Amino acid sequence: MLKIFLMLHKLIPFLFFILFLGISGKAQTTDQPVTTNLYLPKLDGSLKTKVEFDLENSTMRFAVRNARLGARGNINPYFGYRVEVDLSDEGRIKMLDAFVKVTPVENLEFYLGQRKVPFGTDYLRSPIENMFANRSFVAKYTNDGLRDIGLVANYRFKFHIPFDVWVAAMNGTGNNNPQWISRPNYSARLLFEPLKNIRLAGNFYQGSTLLENELTMYGGEIRYQNDKLLIESEYIHRHFIDTTSAELDQFGFYVHSCYNFFTGAKMIQIISPVVRWDFMGRETDNVGKVAERITAGVNFGFEPKQFKAEIRLNYENYLKKSLPDHFDRFTIEFIAKF
Repeated sequence: MLKIFLMLHKLIPFLFFILFLGISGKAQTTDQPVTTNLYLPKLDGSLKTKVEFDLENSTMRFAVRNARLGARGNINPYFGYRVEVDLSDEGRIKMLDAFVKVTPVENLEFYLGQRKVPFGTDYLRSPIENMFANRSFVAKYTNDGLRDIGLVANYRFKFHIPFDVWVAAMNGTGNNNPQWISRPNYSARLLFEPLKNIRLAGNFYQGSTLLENELTMYGGEIRYQNDKLLIESEYIHRHFIDTTSAELDQFGFYVHSCYNFFTGAKMIQIISPVVRWDFMGRETDNVGKVAERITAGVNFGFEPKQFKAEIRLNYENYLKKSLPDHFDRFTIEFIAKF
């Protein structure tokens, strides 16, 4: 009972602060004529299909990696929503996003429901926006389990150096699993652009999960991006105590790059060579790296904008491996976003 009282003691002032902003802050502009189309749901979807070749065991497989359907929209200038389901998340049906968004004043947003925890860059990308056929080790392993149910707030500061602040309180029990908890997990993310085309980000997460006690995660990112070139790197560290009371430290890192050649042709409009080096490891018992690979490929875009309709060719070369699915492979992937 005391824990619940202390938790409410922290949350109630926060909620009153939200209401105060909604009453006294600069409200959203409502003078413009309201049209029916403005509040109609916008349907969207994405497909990732592929054929993979295991170059070490001379086998192959066809797979539907993702088949997502979603809708987003606004009820009025203050309320919005997002729902999304994946009909084939590695062969399983899974509800992904399901939240209501409230925008009481300009540049301030609140999300209540299920979504990805604001932590990391590669993890927050949708599968379609990932430049590679397979996710980085950081997104697949180090940040695994960070889609959750909770309250997220975002504020965009419009200073000389613009930056975004994200904070969140989540269950910590994972996707589609609203269990009772004694206290929420907390997350914070800061993004800012000190120079043109350069973005820096920092992340922090603390709490516990069903299999991890005293979980603490932190990480940093740097990105350079212009109209054609993207260079990005991210490091994540994860410390926790497992169910056997063992204290573990894990880490992940990647650096990847993409360059877009705009052909001007009618069919293949963008050709994008991509390359990535990533690894993951464990500091416990001085194990060090447990997996390391280099991925190289080329993406062919059939629209003037990336991540709409593409054919991707990827080759993954494992320099070090530790799991059964770690093997050299060649992948042909088709993607479509609508």
